[in-house]
Amino acid sequence: MSDVLVPAVAYGHPAAPPLVYLRGLPSEPGRARGLDALTERIIVRGPARSRRVHAIGRPVRIRPGTSMAGIADVYADLIRRRFDGPAALMGVSTGASIALQLATDHPELVSSLVVAAGAATLGAEGRAVQRRYSDLLADGHKEATEQLAVATMDAPLLAPAVRVASRVVPAPADRAGLRALVEAEDGYDVRESLGRVRVPVLVVSGGRDRFYPPAVAADTVRRLPDATHIVYPNRSHAGTPLHPRFAGDVGAFLRRQP
Repeated sequence: MSDVLVPAVAYGHPAAPPLVYLRGLPSEPGRARGLDALTERIIVRGPARSRRVHAIGRPVRIRPGTSMAGIADVYADLIRRRFDGPAALMGVSTGASIALQLATDHPELVSSLVVAAGAATLGAEGRAVQRRYSDLLADGHKEATEQLAVATMDAPLLAPAVRVASRVVPAPADRAGLRALVEAEDGYDVRESLGRVRVPVLVVSGGRDRFYPPAVAADTVRRLPDATHIVYPNRSHAGTPLHPRFAGDVGAFLRRQP
């Protein structure tokens, strides 16, 4: 995948140490759009207080059949080319899956790691939802975004509003590439490789996360040599990185790292 492009958007002071932030689905390449742009600014405000945050979406032109390890290799090449040494890494949701894959396959490139609303593998319900999402993308259904958003929020009272809001969200760029990323995560499982990650890791979970349930996240933490686990009770998958404590918790963790 050496011809794949990975555009980045930067936040924070240019002279601060780097942090590579990997977005969750739809993980648009280049600059986030619409509501995703607003939520991205909220999510990175904690890290941006002490780091130069490089927000990165999915690679352009992911080939069908590419594994999560192959996708992580693209980001590993980016870190090697852009930075003088290892960088802090933070991922949300599918971005957290890529971050953990990268940290297990290329531990020398990661100085610290934040896993937000993620774990070493998808939970059973999350995998089923994402398979349905992939099928809808393949068929060109406009409700693909709507159904994924409702599942990530897991708030029945808000579902009608979420559906309406989803209808005005721009269609994902490169639908085939997005589907390839979703299918790569379907086979993602790094539980047996977590011992390779020797840097400090912060795992932040939601108590009502249907995609990476707290039990799966807790098992991930137990397998990591140096990990801290924070759980926000009653928070859904999408609500976890938007929790009022998230910026402070992540910022405090990063300030403790070199």
